[in-house]
Amino acid sequence: MRHISIKWRMTLWFTVVMVTISALVLVFVMLMNRNSVTRPPEAQVVYMVQRNADDLEFDHGNWDFSDVEFYGHGVYTEIYDEDGRLLGGAGPAAVTEQMPFSDEGLRTVTGSDGGRYYVYDRALNVGGATVWVRGTIDSAAREGVMDVIVPLAWALLPGLVVVSALGGWLISSLSFKPMEKVIAAAESISGGDDLSKRIGLPRGKSEINRLAGAFDDMFDRLERSFKAETQFTSDASHELRTPVTVILAECDTLERTQPTAEDYQEGVGVIRRQAQQMSRLIGQLLHITRLEQGTQKTYMERADLSALAEAVCEQQRLIAPAGTELTLDAPEPVEVQADVLLMTRVLNNLIANAFRYGKDGGHVSVTVRRENGWAVLAVRDDGIGIAPEQQERIWQRFYQVDPARSGGEGTGLGLYMVRQIARLHGGTAEVDSAPGQGSTFTVRIPAHRK
Repeated sequence: MRHISIKWRMTLWFTVVMVTISALVLVFVMLMNRNSVTRPPEAQVVYMVQRNADDLEFDHGNWDFSDVEFYGHGVYTEIYDEDGRLLGGAGPAAVTEQMPFSDEGLRTVTGSDGGRYYVYDRALNVGGATVWVRGTIDSAAREGVMDVIVPLAWALLPGLVVVSALGGWLISSLSFKPMEKVIAAAESISGGDDLSKRIGLPRGKSEINRLAGAFDDMFDRLERSFKAETQFTSDASHELRTPVTVILAECDTLERTQPTAEDYQEGVGVIRRQAQQMSRLIGQLLHITRLEQGTQKTYMERADLSALAEAVCEQQRLIAPAGTELTLDAPEPVEVQADVLLMTRVLNNLIANAFRYGKDGGHVSVTVRRENGWAVLAVRDDGIGIAPEQQERIWQRFYQVDPARSGGEGTGLGLYMVRQIARLHGGTAEVDSAPGQGSTFTVRIPAHRK
């Protein structure tokens, strides 16, 4: 059974159920008609006469025949008075013989059609009045309903099985037809042929449509994951090539020469700085990959962006370049629903970027405000500024306006990460800048509704 497809299991089950129901209906019909089709005709006529006699009523000198069944179940019923006058009912046309009454005596007569008939009489005395109830039935009545039903049922049973099987197969085929698309898409993707393949069934409440939708969502995540992995591998291999080359070259130099203690220390410093750069780069790449894949765990909570900015600014003042002033303008609490760690990273990246590209001994300002339902975070520096043609490129991976200003510590990923985190919070990240006039980086995320 395990090796049979679901389609054929459903077909078999549907066939068995339909045949079983048909058999039960046949048995029910037999039971419901047992009085008329299971009794032999001689017993049937006795039964009907006795029943009709019990239904006779004598009320105020008159007979009431309203409950009498003058013809039923193959029995003709007649009612006579004690003088032999017909009071109600009629016998079969083929029996014209006027027979004397015989109380509870079963007789056989031959009709004008040559058929044999059973006749049964019963006398009934009520209130001093006597009537006769006579029943007549064709002896061939034993070949009645059931003699027709049973052979017919056996004749129709093979056809019923075939029709049930075809109906079950058709219903299961139509029901599981969308599954073929699910299977085809899954096989295509599992074979690595096309990660963009989708089932494409409309979203609906049926189990198969919901399953197809879940598979499409899973395929989307798989495709994003594969693209992110490919991008990570490409970015890492490209960006790590330079520091690895520098480290290998420095090691080769130290091995080939007779370095002094000073040379050795300098070489180790170069290697350490390059290794630190590699570590920062890999950490940021991994973080970005998680953001793009949607696997970055976020802990959204109600937080005060002004208080968060104040805490970050206090830490950044400790590592600010000599002579650089960092100020905060956050006159009132600005509540948001955000991941505090990710928003801390946004602030740190923007302030570090302002320190790196700002004027020596200059001024960096951080502003937090509420504006038209948005929480606005702005970081401004008075540095070199950014040319208009470069302002969109700075949000790209690894792009740096002036790599020399980074001192070898920049990765070109900070602003890219800022925009990704802003989008994760349903917000935006923008820049307003001009060459020689500094830059203002602005992040907007939805403010918490009061």
